[in-house]
Amino acid sequence: MINITCEQFESLMHFYLNNELSTNIKLAFERHILECKSCREKYNTFKNIITDLRESYKEIKHIQSKTIHHTPKEESLNSAISAYIDNELDINENIKIKKMIISKPDIRNKIEKINALQTLLKESFNKTQPEQDYSKKILRKIYSTNNRERNKEIVLAIASFVILSIIWIVMLVSAISI
Repeated sequence: MINITCEQFESLMHFYLNNELSTNIKLAFERHILECKSCREKYNTFKNIITDLRESYKEIKHIQSKTIHHTPKEESLNSAISAYIDNELDINENIKIKKMIISKPDIRNKIEKINALQTLLKESFNKTQPEQDYSKKILRKIYSTNNRERNKEIVLAIASFVILSIIWIVMLVSAISI
């Protein structure tokens, strides 16, 4: 029976949601969800974020699949709004866009939605950041395991040498005494 720690649980969540775990680890993961309230809450939060992002992605793809033809003026406006949101405009262009945002509720609504999505993405990203660098931890374990194996091999080689030396000495002594 495999038991996993809370740290291991957090690093496995992504793989669990993508159904990429072996049967034994999947069962241990699910058992941990049932036993640990803290990890269960983290898992539910993470799952909701991933589900929301996947649904948003599907919705965006659906919208893109419809052939929406923008006029050059609409393309220019969308480009200007994008540059405004990304803080890429000079002062004069920035003022023009701000005036347009104030005077046109549909553009203001569009920018509010984009800002809400950006905020959600930033919060989601921050929540999914691991607290530790697991790659260093894993490499340390592998390195220490390799050292232990190498040490075992050295001890076995020395023991073999000593045993063979004793046998050789015994044979030499018995040959001399004959």
